[in-house]
Amino acid sequence: MLNLVLALALITVSPPSSAVANFLSPLTFGGGGPDTFGYTWLDSDTTAPGAPVFNWIPIRGLGTRITGLADDNVVGPFPIGFEFPYYWYTVNSFYVGSNGYISFGDNFLAASPFKPVPHPARPNNVLAPLMSDLDFSVGNASCWYWTNANADTLIVEYDSVRFWSTGGNNTFQIILSRPDSTITFQYLDQQGQPYNGWTTDSTNSIGIENVTGSIGLRYLFMGTPSYNMPHAGLAVKFIPPESSSYQVHDVGIYEALSENSGGIFVYNGDTLTPWAKVKNTGNQPEAGFPVYGWIKNQAGTIIYADTLLAGSLNPGEIDSMVFTPNWIPSSNGLFTFTAKTSLTGDMYPDNDQAVVEMRVVTYPAELQYENLTTTTLLYSWNGPGGYGNRFVPPRYPCQVTGMKIYSSATPATSIFVGVFDDNGVGGGPGDTLTSATLNVTTANWYTVNFTTPAVITEGAFFVGAISAVPNRPSFGMDTTKPISRQGWEYTTSWAPSRHANIHDICIRALVSTAPGIEEELTPASFSSVTILPNPFQTKTKITFANPKACVLTLQVYNSLGQCVKTFNTQGNQIIWDGRGDKGQRLADGVYFLKFNREKGEFRKLIITR
Repeated sequence: MLNLVLALALITVSPPSSAVANFLSPLTFGGGGPDTFGYTWLDSDTTAPGAPVFNWIPIRGLGTRITGLADDNVVGPFPIGFEFPYYWYTVNSFYVGSNGYISFGDNFLAASPFKPVPHPARPNNVLAPLMSDLDFSVGNASCWYWTNANADTLIVEYDSVRFWSTGGNNTFQIILSRPDSTITFQYLDQQGQPYNGWTTDSTNSIGIENVTGSIGLRYLFMGTPSYNMPHAGLAVKFIPPESSSYQVHDVGIYEALSENSGGIFVYNGDTLTPWAKVKNTGNQPEAGFPVYGWIKNQAGTIIYADTLLAGSLNPGEIDSMVFTPNWIPSSNGLFTFTAKTSLTGDMYPDNDQAVVEMRVVTYPAELQYENLTTTTLLYSWNGPGGYGNRFVPPRYPCQVTGMKIYSSATPATSIFVGVFDDNGVGGGPGDTLTSATLNVTTANWYTVNFTTPAVITEGAFFVGAISAVPNRPSFGMDTTKPISRQGWEYTTSWAPSRHANIHDICIRALVSTAPGIEEELTPASFSSVTILPNPFQTKTKITFANPKACVLTLQVYNSLGQCVKTFNTQGNQIIWDGRGDKGQRLADGVYFLKFNREKGEFRKLIITR
């Protein structure tokens, strides 16, 4: 649970926008809907044709146990085992949130205060049987998933999970049924209540929503309506329409420059290839719409711009847009890259644009995402906890010699600070590379110089701080745009910050060239890649510069964003025969080669047989 100590503006969860509210029909006892697409719901508390009958299907000990869940985190993805129809698209994998929900393709953390479902705020594509402040770090909590032998039913079970701080017990499950495309929530046990109760502080949310969060069905929010309170023996079924005439025209920026469009660092004088991935999130084919890309300096002046026309995109497909020419920065400082789609008749503008924070640096450098000298926005945790930032250095190898953190504590409080490898769950903080102890007193920037610097040769690293003392210290935050989306939080385990889209965490990394290295290794760039022939029928040669014989990873993705082939090499070329990781012959069509796993640069490949 989070404390807001002192702020210039309070952060709250707003009621649904009018655009979302229009999709919500008044709820009635025992049933609700339809939403705009046509989904309805019925529960076992009423007698009606098609109403579900509670029928618990135990999978604890039979299915696959989901490990890594703690207090406030997300793990996955996990396979559904089949293509499940959901709204106007299909899904085949899911993430599991420790706070009582799963999501299709969105690993953003939902944590207190919780949004009403549906709502455009991430995570989207959510099934929420009990989105509340649950805690897997105490008691005998576990989570399981199981797909039947016919590969047409998935069950995800939360077993014996307590509420954070207040205890209780919650055992419930989600059932996906492909034969009728229904979704069922079942509750075997429900005891206790969330911290601060059911009816205040956005402590609970039950419902479903689509990929944009703009369409869905709300079963319960903040204990309202009271007759929909979850209880032992309850079953709630969400039923799709037999058919739907609802047409959705919507495209958006899936990501730009990096995963989740997170902030990046560029070395002064190095080459950057601006790119963005565009996704058709509607249910109608789209083509020929413009995609804009531009770079601004800190003064807000546009210093780079390009416009591309998207090709044909079927519903659910992703296209990679590579802007030209490449950009070579000549001065250090803060820049932003913006990618934006412009589709006539686009129905949901919230996903049309992504703004990526870029910091141009030279070593030695102070890697930072905020620009504050002092801050009046401070956060602390009701229980032990901490914060951190994820960094991808612009050149390897480098060393992290120290860190800076803005913090405050009364009375003085000692905290653990350190640098962590990115080998944790889901690429999160893992092994501790170096660490120290910091004594925090008055509100100020604190500098820590590590006795043993951490040498980084590839990938990302994290710099973080953890306190074992409840409510102390408070950590500085910055709400000034651009926002990096690289913040992480610690509440018995690490997870992307619940406020990653709202503020940056005042933690910096002090980085320099590793000693004894005459020349930094610049992460390989697509400026040196050739693919011939392309399109190809049977084989193509992928050639690239790799003068230091680094171990490189190349991945091939299909138009749905699924990785179908991975190459690891220390050479400078690969021959690809158009087959996937399992040796299967891939279908004709457009694929994307991801060359640099951190900067996420893409090139298009086309198979035509």
